[in-house]
Amino acid sequence: MIHVTLQARTIVAVEKLAAHLMEKHLLLFPTIDTDHEELKWDGGQLTRTSQLLLQGMTKALLYREVEKAAQELLGDELVRIHAVPVTHLDPHAQKMLLEQTAKV
Repeated sequence: MIHVTLQARTIVAVEKLAAHLMEKHLLLFPTIDTDHEELKWDGGQLTRTSQLLLQGMTKALLYREVEKAAQELLGDELVRIHAVPVTHLDPHAQKMLLEQTAKV
């Protein structure tokens, strides 16, 4: 199991992506973080860029499908995508994740 984070530039893009991934059973327990700023060092100064995070869980073997769907759906609106392994999960959530995500 993995915890996926997808960064995008607009709420419309994040909601569109969330709906698509949920419809395809590729993302479970989704959350949206609207208070996220990425820092960049530019010309000796910090600049801030507002971004939104869509986070959720899926099976590790579905990562490439999630990545492909996000890139196709959002194009340049997709800033970044990454995932980290989930080593522990409560039994109820684990059962839901196994039963409610796409079969691999």
